[in-house]
Amino acid sequence: IHDMAEELHAAAVMKSQASAEEEVRRKGLIPSRAKCFIVWGPPGVGKTTVCRKLSQKFGLVYIYTGELLRAHVKYATELGLRAAAFIEKDLPVPDELAVRVVMDRISQADCKANGFLLDGFPRSVTQNEALKVANVEILHTFVMHAPRDVLEKRIKHRRIDPFNGNVFNTKTNLPASLEVQERLVVSHEDFEKPTVQLSRFSEGSAAVFDLLEKGVVSVNANRDINDVFEDISLRIELAGIAPLKPSTSAQPLIDTSAGHDNLALIRCDGYVCERESVTRGGISFRGSATEQVMLVWNRRPSKVLLLVKKNAKELLPAVIEAGKYFAEKSISVVVEAFAQTELLANGVFLETFATTEKLQDEIDIVVCLGGDGLILHMSTLFRKAVPPTVSFNMGSLGFLTPFEFDNFHDVMDKIVEGPNTLSLRLRLLCKVVRQDKTVLEREFMALNDVVVDRGASPYLSNLECFCDGQFITSVQADGIIMATPTGSTAYSMSAGGSMVHPSVPAILFTPVCPHSLSFRPIVFPDSAKLEVRVADNARSHAWVSFDGKFRQQLKRGDSLFVEMSVYPMPTINKTDNTGDWFGSLDRAFNFNRRPSQKPLEAQKKDMKAADGG
Repeated sequence: IHDMAEELHAAAVMKSQASAEEEVRRKGLIPSRAKCFIVWGPPGVGKTTVCRKLSQKFGLVYIYTGELLRAHVKYATELGLRAAAFIEKDLPVPDELAVRVVMDRISQADCKANGFLLDGFPRSVTQNEALKVANVEILHTFVMHAPRDVLEKRIKHRRIDPFNGNVFNTKTNLPASLEVQERLVVSHEDFEKPTVQLSRFSEGSAAVFDLLEKGVVSVNANRDINDVFEDISLRIELAGIAPLKPSTSAQPLIDTSAGHDNLALIRCDGYVCERESVTRGGISFRGSATEQVMLVWNRRPSKVLLLVKKNAKELLPAVIEAGKYFAEKSISVVVEAFAQTELLANGVFLETFATTEKLQDEIDIVVCLGGDGLILHMSTLFRKAVPPTVSFNMGSLGFLTPFEFDNFHDVMDKIVEGPNTLSLRLRLLCKVVRQDKTVLEREFMALNDVVVDRGASPYLSNLECFCDGQFITSVQADGIIMATPTGSTAYSMSAGGSMVHPSVPAILFTPVCPHSLSFRPIVFPDSAKLEVRVADNARSHAWVSFDGKFRQQLKRGDSLFVEMSVYPMPTINKTDNTGDWFGSLDRAFNFNRRPSQKPLEAQKKDMKAADGG
């Protein structure tokens, strides 16, 4: 079998150059010259990390050949089936296939408009010729290099975060979050020994290096990766590519200038209803979270963020169907980078984003295809105002996803036309402050809950709790849960807390296994400002997580401050606040279902007599 695969590979290589050039001409690439930067170098040199950071800073499209090929293999496309025969035998993929996936990618509108970064391409003379035929303007080729022994050590300890593709090193560059550390895995490429990877790269690199003459910049990668990034960034700026401008989201929420008010909220407090025009992405609380709200479009939505559950191959047809629907309605669609790559493998191109900073200023509505976990993920993409969100139940529990995808077209027609009722779901703004009280280390947003727990320690947490600056109590327990009404049916409920209607303006304070007979769950008003501090005399540190993610250690004397965020999660209702909530309780928990009591014998006789029996 191995011999047959090698023969197949040799035959494919012989016709690669002609096929590659034919593919480029068939695509008609490219009428105006697309600006391109190549980041080139051996495995372990740090190309992926640098490219991701450059893409975020400059908005350049990051193109990684291996990622594109894997998407084709995953979905068993015609090209993917051909590539799989070589990948399974650890043989290089023929130039013809590599050229096809790259040419398909750079022919898309975002590459032409923004320019792009090539990682892993070109790796042969044929691939380099394909770029020339495609009229690609290579502004710089950054050749990263480091000593071989350094590269071997980096490859040996290299790990990847399967959640977002970020690369770390277990010796020199561990992520700060313990949660991320625990999910790191060895990448597929690193199943080979470092010496084999480096030797394979060296075999074909000499001929290509001789061709990469124009704009070649030698980059010493045997130093801190941030220094490497800054050096390359400077070169890109000198080449005329400006960094993305910072988000303007700090501007006032209400903009009365013409043309910016694309939606309106009708707020009712039980006595009076008031119409308020709101800028794109500017939905916020004006006070306590008690109002009933209706969404009315001043003009139809023009841009949608379409989110899908990751690693759910079975959902791809739904994403394609949704994309076609919005195209028919002349609504542009934006997806996450991983979804864009998988869609490209299936012949569909949708825009993506390099950074989340401008999302709230650009997106009119968010559509989620997944479960509750996807809603929590969506909340992390918007640090401030969140656009109206509609969620289709394609996960497991689906407590926050009232709509069924079978009715997608009818549901979206109604939502796009409006009006729609909204639930403004309270989110928590959380701040971690270290012992000296002078440094705000990080801020987090939580839609469900914030949990302070003892982690792996055998000792109880010893936590001092404050409300509006006043000491409440010291908690000796496994931990404390501070939950929103949305999160009241999650961990807090399991720990004995009440289920709270999403319109109730409250923050739940629920202990986890307190070593006390008298500590019961507390409900604070949403105006409360809570502080949980690890006692100076605590036997061990504590840990905090936000919606089950971004786990941080709290040392003795460190504090966590929690309060209501003025930026809620506006979810579009299927019926209304109450109807959707009780519908979720019934669907997800079989709320209060039990056989009815049988009537007493005397009652049976009375009932028969009443019936004339």
